[in-house]
Amino acid sequence: MKRMLLRAGAVACAACVAAPAMAQAPLSPGQERLMAKRAAQVDAYRKLTEEIKGLRIDSNTFVRDFVAESDQINTALNEFIKGLKVDGPPRHMPDGTCEVDVKVTLQQIMQCLKRINLEYPDRKRTTMSFDQMGQYTKKTVFSATGVGLPPGMKSESTAPKGADLRTAGIPGWEGVTPQGRLLAERGALTDARRNLAETVHGLRITGNTYVRDFAVVSDQVQTSLGTFINGVKEAGPYRYLPDGVCEVDVEVTLQDVIKQLNTIRQQYYAGWPPTLIFREIQFERIIDWGPPRVIRATGNGAVPARGYLKGAAAPAAGGGAPSAPPWSSQVATATGTGVPREGEAGAVARLNAERAAEAVARRNLAEKVYGVRIDASTTVRDFVTVDDQVKAAVERYLAGARVAGEPVVMPDGTVEVTMELPLDGVWRIMADDRIARVD
Repeated sequence: MKRMLLRAGAVACAACVAAPAMAQAPLSPGQERLMAKRAAQVDAYRKLTEEIKGLRIDSNTFVRDFVAESDQINTALNEFIKGLKVDGPPRHMPDGTCEVDVKVTLQQIMQCLKRINLEYPDRKRTTMSFDQMGQYTKKTVFSATGVGLPPGMKSESTAPKGADLRTAGIPGWEGVTPQGRLLAERGALTDARRNLAETVHGLRITGNTYVRDFAVVSDQVQTSLGTFINGVKEAGPYRYLPDGVCEVDVEVTLQDVIKQLNTIRQQYYAGWPPTLIFREIQFERIIDWGPPRVIRATGNGAVPARGYLKGAAAPAAGGGAPSAPPWSSQVATATGTGVPREGEAGAVARLNAERAAEAVARRNLAEKVYGVRIDASTTVRDFVTVDDQVKAAVERYLAGARVAGEPVVMPDGTVEVTMELPLDGVWRIMADDRIARVD
């Protein structure tokens, strides 16, 4: 009997010891690939959800407004998106990461929203028509690419399972984890879209009107234009520089920008005041001012500190792109004063005074920017006079300057407006030109 008890105890102890060992057993290559695929699907669904929630249902309602009405509606939409199948086979990379594509049609989205509306009715939206969503977007298919890592690569202390063909042989990238590379890529894409937005906002419509003037008509207009720009895809592969910086280009045709501006105006046409100039203005006139037919912007993203293997230091700055000077991190500001036109009063007088003040502020701001000293003997003005393309790029960037704070109205009716412009964009233009000359 004692022997039986001792034997049972030994078996129990062995089971207790074996249980943690089994729990900590490493995943097989097949399991890692499966987990990476699932993580990529989650990432793709998240991106697709953001795009779908930005779609317009009617002139005043977005999908995000509809799903925000209740947790049940939000859950139903999420379940629909998570039920979408992966489009094509997953792409497993040499470093263990996985990429998957997920697609959905506008028709499928509308049918889903109709079904949810029937399941969770509300008197406030009984007349809501989801069939008209096609009037507010020209896209019929929406897609997203998700990137996933196997569980073993989520730790910054875990080495990649294989060489990454995209960064193999590039100095400074040997100690970067797959997660670090993905973070650098996402940062570069975000930066590229932000730079593209600045260029689009700086496009001139008439002698005194820019796209940025149209964008600030309302928050809805600004949101729609921002959604369009955030949907712009990469224009080519990512570039990995020796200093641990990742670059990527995004581009959009001028015709697509004009088409989008016309579409946005049509969406908000009914709610605008009759005197608003954008009712009759022709966005096609942008072409007359000579911008490039394809608008391109470059973004940069750096590998964060947590994106390196333990014991691997981030590369020292140098090589690749020129190092940024201290002034590139500053923001230039300038103030302008506008006087009401003779004989005008009320809101019209103030509006015209604000426009005059803004024009003066922009002129003063341009003088400040052009006067920035690059070195002991060269200013920005000297630099841009060497190349017409560089000069045009700087002028477009200057046109994207924004108003800082609210206009100040003086007792005598004059108005003061302050404009500001980050100087990092000016440096990017100069750095890109220097790199192109070297190449």
